[in-house]
Amino acid sequence: MKRSALIFAAATLVFTSAAVAQVPRGLERSGAAAEASSSSQTVSVMSARRYQDGVDALQAKNFAVAEGIFDEFLRTNPTHADANLMMGTVKMSLSKWDDAKKYLEIAVKKAPKNPDPKARLGVTLIKLGDTAGAMKLRDELVKMDKACKGTCRSAQYITADIAMIDGAMPPKQP
Repeated sequence: MKRSALIFAAATLVFTSAAVAQVPRGLERSGAAAEASSSSQTVSVMSARRYQDGVDALQAKNFAVAEGIFDEFLRTNPTHADANLMMGTVKMSLSKWDDAKKYLEIAVKKAPKNPDPKARLGVTLIKLGDTAGAMKLRDELVKMDKACKGTCRSAQYITADIAMIDGAMPPKQP
């Protein structure tokens, strides 16, 4: 029994760590600059390029570089939903959970229909000991999933995001 609990804990850690370091879905290299410039907020071409540099650094797992780039980008675009999501992801990857929370809360507020910031904020809240807050976000994702009925563009992502929160939950004590 102890061995299976240990294996489960290790698998959960690997799953959560992998989810933390991944560039949020839909914002990979091919679409990231376009997302930055086509979002509801207008950013300059130079800013879009800088944003793409941050995405590239995040994909390369060069978190310190990505952190600096997104910090610079957010100084001139502080409420940009995607950039806040990226910075939150970087902060998660650096285990800077309090900082991650701040950025992910902005991303959730600015893009409430995007499931990914909710999942990442849920994981962050778990890491900060707020499982009740994480469960509220999980419940929101479940509602999104039911409303979607597997037919919306984000259907597969919503399911994965629910699993991301579930995978970060601490094991139940016997």
